[in-house]
Formats: sequence, structure tokens, C-alpha cells
Amino acid sequence: MTRSIPREALRSTLCGMELHVVFEPDEEGWVRATIEELPGVITCAPTLDEARELVRDALDEWLQALTSAEHATIGAEATRETLTLNLA
Repeated sequence: MTRSIPREALRSTLCGMELHVVFEPDEEGWVRATIEELPGVITCAPTLDEARELVRDALDEWLQALTSAEHATIGAEATRETLTLNLA
């Protein structure tokens, strides 16, 4: 049996988490947006407002890819537990 983290669970985990988006101009004059904590989340847009909107879409795509990849690699013999970290 293969198990994956439900997308809703990932979203609820990220809802309580602060992510930092970096906006910077690229070589073509567009605005590149990256999430510092998630290096694979990146997008570009002609304006800052559009980059703000698209970075949320990029995060959604990243979450979809993560859940798909996990689903494909977890074997039937695996045990999954939730680990909650509280940082002081």
C-alpha cells in the first residue's frame, strides 16, 4: 500500500508558517520571485503585482509536485509518522 501526505495537510501546515518571498529584477527587466525557504519555488512576471500573484501559483505547483513525488516513492512497508517541531 502506498501513502502520501494529503495536499490539504501540507497546506494547513504551511498556513501557520511564514515564508519569505524575494523579488528582484531579472536580465530582461521582469520581476523574479523566489521563496527563500523553498528554493524550487520561482516565477517571473512583468510587474511586482503580477509576481506576487504568480508566486502563489508557483507554490501550489510545488506542493502538487511534492505530493506526487512522495506518492511514487513510498513503499508498502513504510511507516509514516508526523513530527512536530516547536522552536524556542
